[in-house]
Amino acid sequence: MITTVIFDMDGLLLSTEPIYFECYKKAAAEDGREFGFELFEMCVGMSSQDAGALIKHHFGPDFDVQKLYARTYAHFEDYVSSGKEIEFRPGAKEAVAYFYKRGLNVALASSNIRRWVDYLLEEKGIKQYFSVITTADDVMSPKPDPEVYLKTAKKLGVDVTACLAFEDSIAGATAAITAGMRTCVVPQIKHPNTFVRQHAFKIYKSLNDIYPDMDELLA
Repeated sequence: MITTVIFDMDGLLLSTEPIYFECYKKAAAEDGREFGFELFEMCVGMSSQDAGALIKHHFGPDFDVQKLYARTYAHFEDYVSSGKEIEFRPGAKEAVAYFYKRGLNVALASSNIRRWVDYLLEEKGIKQYFSVITTADDVMSPKPDPEVYLKTAKKLGVDVTACLAFEDSIAGATAAITAGMRTCVVPQIKHPNTFVRQHAFKIYKSLNDIYPDMDELLA
């Protein structure tokens, strides 16, 4: 029986991926490079190390990935501090509140850094729903490694088989599946690969679509 629901944040709860894409484009343009959507799509959900290797392969061995990351984060910070809205994905806020009100453990397992996770959850008014928040700052091995999910379950003192995970990316879904959790995928940028399609419990277009399956999801 499911006692715990664990959400990803970027791309699942919050529609941050299109914003990150624009920030990457601006950062790359400052070096006279074009950061296309196809490259961004390949990087979605990857660790910074794996994405960096992909970016370096794309632009060449002398490309300074760390400078690109620094500029991208600066542009994202400018976006957030300007007061521009970061929207929830459809049904996201309602889904978090629903599981919380049902008395389940609600947790977050994010590949983002603690600073941004805390800020965005506070800004969107949902931080109070999460009893445990695990971020990139808390793990040695990022998604698709299962560490962030295993650590979240350990913090809660629950078995992985009692956890229902919601993810949007291939890397995130792979992490949750590999951790041994019942995993549902709600893609935003990238469609699931063969592994995720074969092992995901359910794949949805929106978090609004989960309620008819609720008995099955929580069984």
